[in-house]
Amino acid sequence: MVQTILTFITRVNPAKSARLEEIFEEIEQNLDSNPHIPFAALPSLHFASFVVFEDDAYGPYLVFENNFDGSLDTYLDELLRHAGKGLHEIYDCCEDYPGGSYDASKLAAYLRARVVRPSAYHIGNVGRGAQRIKQECTLRDRIQDFLDELIAAGKGKEAPVSLHKYVQQFVRSDSSLAWARGDIGPRQTTAERIVPWLKIAALALGAIILLPVLIPAAIVWAVVLLILENIESKRPQTATSNHIRKLNEREDRIVQNHLASITIVKPGWFRRGTLRSVLWLANLLARTSNKGELRGIPSIHFAHWSLIDNGRRLLFLSNYDGSWISYLDDFIDKASIGLTGIWSNTVGFPPAKFLVFKGAQDEAGFKSFSRDSQTPARVWYSAYPDLTVQNIDKDSAIREDLFTTPDDNAAKNWLRLF
Repeated sequence: MVQTILTFITRVNPAKSARLEEIFEEIEQNLDSNPHIPFAALPSLHFASFVVFEDDAYGPYLVFENNFDGSLDTYLDELLRHAGKGLHEIYDCCEDYPGGSYDASKLAAYLRARVVRPSAYHIGNVGRGAQRIKQECTLRDRIQDFLDELIAAGKGKEAPVSLHKYVQQFVRSDSSLAWARGDIGPRQTTAERIVPWLKIAALALGAIILLPVLIPAAIVWAVVLLILENIESKRPQTATSNHIRKLNEREDRIVQNHLASITIVKPGWFRRGTLRSVLWLANLLARTSNKGELRGIPSIHFAHWSLIDNGRRLLFLSNYDGSWISYLDDFIDKASIGLTGIWSNTVGFPPAKFLVFKGAQDEAGFKSFSRDSQTPARVWYSAYPDLTVQNIDKDSAIREDLFTTPDDNAAKNWLRLF
């Protein structure tokens, strides 16, 4: 199952910002089945958001985030079929939109022209479509209820293998669970698992071959970097209490949260080139993360970085589990080098050394930077708001091992998933 991450980015017409706000308020009242964008009617959608970023220099930007299954063509057809007229109303509040009566072909062309694909991204539950995730959650709940009945009937102390067989019989006898009895195949193809490692190996081999050229270039790059790190502005970014209050009001409503930020890339070709290179490398490494974790962080469903405005600004969007504090603590404890390697190229980030050191390890400075650059989503939708990345992985493991023939130890481990 191919999963796609992208955004549609447009400029808001300031004269119509009040109408845009009204539409978002109407959508928020019922995310699943509102008259504008009935998100629940989009079977391939995982997460979506509308965020309006205000900026004195660039003006207001509307970022429409989409994390979905399949190709853009298929998804766009699905999106326009269910929400075309609502999107027409939204983008009629944006600059350069054709306006007039609704025309699906014109809206599709408008959106295609404004697609921004990520420079680097991470998917927590690779290979699981939105429909599969929801089905496997249902399967786990049904099996859990059945196991509770077995325990109530006094069969809970039977051998794990016997309990596993009881569950198999239960699922086979329930016609509503017929879909769970089919072959689901691997989460990723062999190529999807191996190719990223082959690319890394090829990169390492190329670096060894070009070592005589790369060493002088690396020395020059390091010297320029150290000079810039000493002369660039160290101005910290500090979020106001009112801004923090607005963010807090929209967080911790469910087990998942959303983060959206835009930061300014430090001026000059050197910083832009360095950031592009770091994002390229980060994306390559992220393709090897296929067990629900990004560098040891187990809570990210979808996250991505995109360079916008000709590389002058960096957009970051993340859908994650748990609180904002725990999310940033994970980044600091487990991924500070990668985090610093990316954001040390942006204005206001805590001072770094040699691009990847210090920086995010300044906990207070990093959290202040993150809050200051963050903007609350005006609309945010999750197709499975009660599930964490780890829940989804457990549900998949339950289904994948349901019709195996385990020994007693394997059956015991399978039962522990509940």
